[in-house]
Amino acid sequence: MKRTVLACIAIGTSSAAVAQTLPVTADAVFTFNGQEITISRSATLPADSFDVVSRAYSDCPAPCLSPMIVASGVATFGELDVIEFMSGPVEDGDGLLIDARLPADRQAGGFIPASVNIPSATVAPENPYRDEIFLALGVEQFQGIFSFDAALSLVVFDDGPATQDAPTFITDMVDAGYPPEKISYYRGGMQVWTTLGLTTQKGGQ
Repeated sequence: MKRTVLACIAIGTSSAAVAQTLPVTADAVFTFNGQEITISRSATLPADSFDVVSRAYSDCPAPCLSPMIVASGVATFGELDVIEFMSGPVEDGDGLLIDARLPADRQAGGFIPASVNIPSATVAPENPYRDEIFLALGVEQFQGIFSFDAALSLVVFDDGPATQDAPTFITDMVDAGYPPEKISYYRGGMQVWTTLGLTTQKGGQ
């Protein structure tokens, strides 16, 4: 297990080194909750960028890495897909970028701008308040029956490929009837987003 963890960290470190030599992407500018947000790529990485890498793999449980496909019909996104989603459905109010980590992890490691924190445990079947979360996501309910026709499109992420918050969130949502075509999985999560030098925020939310 220790060798696996070291290998994962080495992969993240090499990715960060490559990120410093690649051209910076053009800025993506969009509005979220009345605030203009810019996603850009830094030519140099912040000194604490490796904190996310080490934290994501420090207690990597078996089988360690998440699968590329977490549920049938759920698309797996890369960084450009996420940015396009933020500039489209999120800005238009038709979608949400969901951070499935615990609030403490989000505050400690930072988060992707315009993301909303809904920890995976809150959509677990045993949570008595799960219905309220569904309603907040645009799901309609009539006489105890849910209609997902007007449900928001979701992109879900967590710390990265070695953590299970996002896959668990997605699996529980699909099992509850949320249309898989309205959910996408950003597998790279904070680990890849950060090592690529893309914009993050800390504190708040």
